[in-house]
Amino acid sequence: MKNFINQFECKEVKAGEVVYDTEQMGNILLFVTAGKLLICSIATPVVEVNEGYFVLLPAEKRHIVTAITDVQTVLMHAGTLSTMITEDPEWNPERPVVLPTFPSLAKTIFLLESYQKEKRSNLN
Repeated sequence: MKNFINQFECKEVKAGEVVYDTEQMGNILLFVTAGKLLICSIATPVVEVNEGYFVLLPAEKRHIVTAITDVQTVLMHAGTLSTMITEDPEWNPERPVVLPTFPSLAKTIFLLESYQKEKRSNLN
């Protein structure tokens, strides 16, 4: 797995651009705070993720994440949090499950985005 300075990353991407290539990223949680994404297993579409939803992408499967519309995302490195999900007998790394972001988690994601935007503006 790559050495990441931060445990989360906020990104704004235009429609049609690749948001992430998950090769060598480990298990990640990907939240869509605005827009819509298409997740492909290399070239095969797997699932779409709309605003207000998130997905766990497993380390054992490479995914290419592309913006269908202009998007804002928050990526978190799931680490041990993902263990309880991936050890579930119904877990299928070939078909990631898209889940709604519940309100208290949405607030936390919003705070992370605000924090990162503030840090960027302070650097400029």
